[in-house]
Amino acid sequence: VPEPASLMLVGAGLLLVGGFARGRRHRTHV
Repeated sequence: VPEPASLMLVGAGLLLVGGFARGRRHRTHV
C-alpha cells in the first residue's frame, strides 16, 4: 500500500511539471 506521503509527492510532481510546461507553452516571450 503506497504511503500518503508518496502520493502527495507524485501529485505535487505532476502539478509542477504540468504547470511549468503549461506556463512555458503559453508564454511566447520570456
